[in-house]
Formats: sequence, structure tokens, C-alpha cells
Amino acid sequence: MAEPESTRRAEAVTRLWELKRLSDKHTAQGMPFVHFSMLLSDQVYRDGILAKAERSNDAALRDLATDLRTLNLKGGLREAAPNGSSHATTTLTQSGGISMGAGGGGGRSASRKRALPWMLVLGLFAVALIAGGLWFADSSDAPRTIQINDNILQDTVWTSGNTYILNSLTFVESNARLTIEPGVTIRGQTGSALIITRDASIHARGRVDQPIVFTSGRTLGKRAAGDWGGLVLLGNAPVNRDAHVEGIERNDSRGDFGGSDINNSCGVLDFVRIEFAGFEISKDNELNGLTLGGCGDGTIVRNVQVHMGLDDGVEVFGGTVDLKNIVVTGADDDAFDWDMGWTGRVQNLIIRMHPDRGDNAFEGDNFKADMDALPRSQPQFYNVTVISDPQGQKRHRVMTVRRGSGGHFYNVLIDGFTTELIDLRDEPVARLIRDGELSFASLIVAGSDAAQAFPEESGPQDDDGGFSEGSYFHAQRLEFVASTGLSDQARDMYQPRFNPAQINYAIKPSPLPQGEFWDESATYFGAVRPGDRRDWSRGWTAFPAN
Repeated sequence: MAEPESTRRAEAVTRLWELKRLSDKHTAQGMPFVHFSMLLSDQVYRDGILAKAERSNDAALRDLATDLRTLNLKGGLREAAPNGSSHATTTLTQSGGISMGAGGGGGRSASRKRALPWMLVLGLFAVALIAGGLWFADSSDAPRTIQINDNILQDTVWTSGNTYILNSLTFVESNARLTIEPGVTIRGQTGSALIITRDASIHARGRVDQPIVFTSGRTLGKRAAGDWGGLVLLGNAPVNRDAHVEGIERNDSRGDFGGSDINNSCGVLDFVRIEFAGFEISKDNELNGLTLGGCGDGTIVRNVQVHMGLDDGVEVFGGTVDLKNIVVTGADDDAFDWDMGWTGRVQNLIIRMHPDRGDNAFEGDNFKADMDALPRSQPQFYNVTVISDPQGQKRHRVMTVRRGSGGHFYNVLIDGFTTELIDLRDEPVARLIRDGELSFASLIVAGSDAAQAFPEESGPQDDDGGFSEGSYFHAQRLEFVASTGLSDQARDMYQPRFNPAQINYAIKPSPLPQGEFWDESATYFGAVRPGDRRDWSRGWTAFPAN
């Protein structure tokens, strides 16, 4: 006699809960942190976890995955509350464990008959945790999905393993501190974003094996750039004009930023992924994946990936914030943008332009209405890898610097760009270079035609007061080569590898500045040490298509 559907689904819930707990013990051996609510609700996610479990080195995980495959699970299991459990009792022990008593049951074998009531009880308990929202303070393994409908006005902790749903623009304000623990997933619904106002802070410290993930509220397979707004951090560091962040109504003071505190801290972002952001609030008014407005150098931004944003990947408006170990992939506009007098530092930056989307890898401004406004934008970049696809539909430019922006760019690998490489615009360019406020050195370029990389401008095309990019860059430490040492897999959109082979170029890398921020051992071109098979970008990044 066939098992009832309700019994089969209850057994599936029980076994999925076992899979989640066993998998979490093996995250260091390649298993990801498993979100139990998604195991129940999302078949694509569930199939992916089962596939990883089947390849595990742990026999128990493999056997459990095989058993679950035989159940032929389809669709969501949230409504799979089992029947026939009236003869079973469940209590929580003081240690958070489960103590059960049961009687009676049915199944396809004697062992199944004995085990079934226990499975039903576990299934009922697991479903109650998710669907009913039960929570026991001493049961740290039990995940929850929590709706965020209100602004955060006091110190708040989002707990490891939980999923938080942003349903609208969510402001952290009134000097509140939002702490996000490792393994938390934040899913943004249409029109939502998380905004840290300038007197509040965020402390989001993930881990290599448990990054904090900001992603779309849509299910796997249906996500796309612009599904939600993004992450915005605002602070009190200097900017060069009255400042209000894009995407927030001008009359809403919570969007204001800037001040006089160069050491201001907006908080911490460490091992954080931001995906499918950039919701268009109004025409030509989008939020970015990560927006940093007036954040000071007390802010820590490192090990952060922004993936598949509808507007810019990272945009920095003024301030003195530093960034290290940053990955931007698939931005629909510019990968890394700055404005309003930003004077921070960046080391180890990977930019991967997708073949069918995007504009500039870099776009830098100072202030359109007053190009010499102070503080002048003058960021420093060392150890940068910038990748495009020479066969792609879009022709990307490496960099546009304009409107009085300075900047310093050293030890850069440029690979696969087939149009104009760098465009320096507007009248201040020559003065900035002469005064040492804009400089370039130690650039390695592959995949570009040296004769066409810096086209001469004349007539209406002359947008820089007669300055010649070609003459300037060919006099700098710039080398056109056949290969940067990056493999074809560096252009893979979904499983890229950014470690280059060791190549002895004719030019040498520039020495790094001294200081606590800089890794002075990075005496190489690009963001990844040549030959480093397990580089800093591995283990916490991801590159989903949807």
C-alpha cells in the first residue's frame, strides 16, 4: 500500500532538517550554510544543496541526499504539516534538544513503521518553526524568516542563520546600531533598501564560510538586477557641497550626509555580498548596489562583493572612507563611481564587466558646477584588476575621469578592452596632472590596440581643452602586452577565477605607500598575487545569473 502524500512530505521535512544540521557541521569542508526555510520553499535551492551533499566527503551526508532524491520532492513543502501525530509528544530539554515519546505508525517496512512517528514529530516541529514562527532562545540552529516593516530606532541584532525580508525603504536612525551576524541573509522586496543614516551605524561582520548576503526577494531563477534598492551608508565626513543621497526624496532629511569629521565611522562591512540591487525609484534615479555617502576613514569596508546591480556597483560620495578586497561584477552602468570630493584609498579591487551590460569600469567626478570645489576628489587605487570580454556585445571603457576629479592609479591589470581605454575630460585635467593631483603608473594592458587606445580628439570631440591622452599615457609606465596572465576563466560570468600566472613584464610595479592600511607586500600588478590558487576572493563570493 502506497504511503499517503502527507506522510511522505512530513518525512521529507524531517530529513531536510537533518540535512541542514549535518551540512552546517561541514561548512569548512565545502558545504554552504543551509537556509532551512529555503530548503522547504525553493526547489531550485533545494536541488542545489542536494547536489553538493551528494559530492560531500561525508558518507552520512551522501546517504541522506540519496534518500531525499528517492522521495522525488517537488515544489514547496511549507504546507506539509503531517497528520496522524496525535500519539506523539515533543518537549524541549534544558539544553535545547528534543525528547520524544510515540506510539503506532505505518510504513513500507518494519523499520519504517518504528521510525515513522518520530519522523512525524520532527516534521511537525520543523514546520512549526518555519510556518508558525516559533523560537526558543537556546535553540540557535533553528532558522527564522523575519519581516522588516518598520525603521530601526534602537540597537538591534539580526541573528546568524535567519533570513530578514525588507519590505520597503528601511532606515536605521536615531543613533541606532544595527549588528548583522555571520550567515544572515537579507532579501529585498521591490522598492526596498537599507539606509544607515549619518548618526547611526551598521556592524555587518560575516566570515569566509558564512558571508552576509543582501539579495533579491524573488526566488532563485527569477532574480534580476534592480529587484530591490541596495545598501546605503551615510556619515559625517567632509563633502564638497550640500549633499543628499540619490533615491531618497529631497525633503527627507534622513538622506542628508556630510560634515567635518574625517575619522567618522559608518560602521563595518566585512565578508558581505550585495546582489541584484539598483531599483529605479524614479526615471534616471536609481540606487546603487553599495552607496557610501560622507563616510569617514573610521569606516571598515573590506571583503565586499557587489553583483548584478542595475546602476553602479559601488558609488562613493565624498568622505574619506577606505576600501580593501572589493569585487564588482556585472554592473549595468559603472562598476566603481565617485563624486563630491572623495579622498579615500582602495587596495585589491576586481572589476569584471559582463559582455552584454555596463559602461565604464571607473567613473570619477568632483563637482560639475564648480570643478575646483574642495575637498577635491582624489582617491588612491593600488592593485586593481579590470576585465572585459573582447567578444562581448558591449564595448566598455576602463575609465572616465572628469569635472575636476583627481586620483592616483597604480599597479593595474587591464584585460580585454577593445575601445578607448581612458578618457580624461574637462579643462582642469592638465592642471591636475601638472600639480600631481592626477597620476597613473604601472599599467599593464592586454587585448587592446595600442594605436586606438587613446584616440586623438579635435573639434567638437575635444572635451579636455586640448589635452592629449595619447601623448600623456604613452609617456607613463604603461605596457601593452599579449597577455596579462589571466586565463579565459577570468571572463567566465558564473565561475570566474582571477589569479594570473607569473609574467615578467618590461616595467615594474610601483612601490606601495607606507601605512597601516596598505599591504606593502603586494608588489605585483593586479588585485591577486600571481600564482595564488586560493586567493582572497575565493570562498565567500558568488556569481549567480538569476
